[in-house]
Amino acid sequence: MSDADDVARMERVRAGDAPAFRELVERWLRPLAAFFHRLGADPSTAEDCAMEVFEKLYRTRSAYEVRARFSTYLFSIARHHWIDLVRHRSILPPTISADATHETGGSGAASDNFVASDSSPSSGVEEQEVLHAIRQAVDELSPEHQEVFALAQSGLRYQDIAEVLRIPIGTVKSRMHTAVAFLKERLERAGFEP
Repeated sequence: MSDADDVARMERVRAGDAPAFRELVERWLRPLAAFFHRLGADPSTAEDCAMEVFEKLYRTRSAYEVRARFSTYLFSIARHHWIDLVRHRSILPPTISADATHETGGSGAASDNFVASDSSPSSGVEEQEVLHAIRQAVDELSPEHQEVFALAQSGLRYQDIAEVLRIPIGTVKSRMHTAVAFLKERLERAGFEP
């Protein structure tokens, strides 16, 4: 499915087409939940957040205008929802700067996509250890770096991330570079080669 398909669906939603809305939910529920999980929400909270984003999307459907890719529009709503949630419920996990040198604990989220896919089936235990190490490292990123990393792992292009965050594309690239370098360093220090 293309962005044009999503825009067309959203146009139908704006006109009151309930089946088009269900199609958008089916297509984007998992990516949105994964985005919130990568930002530190537990799986249940991540799915709740994704559903709340869809509720906001539906409530404000009449205001929808095609100004950017649909994914950019949707993840902008998601980002603002997360900011509101953190502000009002204080659920953001503790973080440190991406260039800090000390380790902290954590139990947040990371992207399973960051793990190399060349591991054999017999290395399931090692893969779980790598995933755990990645999750801990992502927890240690600053909120700004976590946000860029989570959006990129959700499939957004750098230009889309820049639009969602309202920052220059160069800043997106810089934050992503810093995040990846930090994660790589943490994995190497933990004895894994990313």
